[in-house]
Amino acid sequence: MIFKNRLGFEDFLALAVCCLGLTTGGPAARAAAPPEGKSQAPPPAARDRSKLLEGIGAPLQVFLIPEAAGADFSDANCYVVCDRPSGEALIIDAGSRSAPFALRRAADMGLRVVLLVATHFHLDHTGGAPLVLSRTSAKMVAPVKEAGLLAGEVGTPAEKKQVLSVPVPRIDVKAKGSDELKLGAHAVKVIEVPGHSPGGICLHFPAEKVVFTGDVLFKGSIGRTGIPHAAKSADAMVAAVRSKLLVLPDDTAVLPGHGPPTTIGAEKASNPWLQAPAKAEKKAEKGEKKKR
Repeated sequence: MIFKNRLGFEDFLALAVCCLGLTTGGPAARAAAPPEGKSQAPPPAARDRSKLLEGIGAPLQVFLIPEAAGADFSDANCYVVCDRPSGEALIIDAGSRSAPFALRRAADMGLRVVLLVATHFHLDHTGGAPLVLSRTSAKMVAPVKEAGLLAGEVGTPAEKKQVLSVPVPRIDVKAKGSDELKLGAHAVKVIEVPGHSPGGICLHFPAEKVVFTGDVLFKGSIGRTGIPHAAKSADAMVAAVRSKLLVLPDDTAVLPGHGPPTTIGAEKASNPWLQAPAKAEKKAEKGEKKKR
């Protein structure tokens, strides 16, 4: 889940409700209600907006399946990674709306879903997990530091109110940094980057030069901090992105949890969050002048 401006928890909850396609019963909802005695028209059928990301991750095939309506950062991205030789598929961040289309995509290609990965616990990335797990034999992979949140194992009532997630039926693999998964013969490296969530993970396919970054790194931005169960500031997260993601080859494709694809090189060059701090730059300039 991404936020461009600082939001309070009530705003965060409102966005979560929106992701679930619910109304809150406020004035707008009441105004939209049908006249008494008349039934409301059924909602329009969801449209399959999945698309093949040409030239990314070859020889694997990667499909992007948007979670909601729109084409900006309000959309969460679900991905289906397909390995035809092995007959296996990996689903990343299945939302409640994207999950049925992800399953259909794998079935249409005659593939078995062997892994379902949640990069972090937020519901726009996990809402479809129960459906996928009920219809496949996929192993559920979750960040080790967020397994309790995903399983609904939080302590106090106050904490439960702050967990905007759908409990998953089971967690088969609790992944941490430096772990390795397999999709057919393809190695998948786990990179742990906390900040937006307690222990969010990215999935790196080194041979295919593609990394799925969840809500850690976006085109021109980074994941939100200062929300429940996130870091209070972005400093540590920025440092982790620099040390763990920006060290990947520049031509590595970045497939984020929201927004369009980008590359490591592009983010290194132009992402405002990842540029050298102004003070550090001024100190460096002063040092250069003294040398001269």
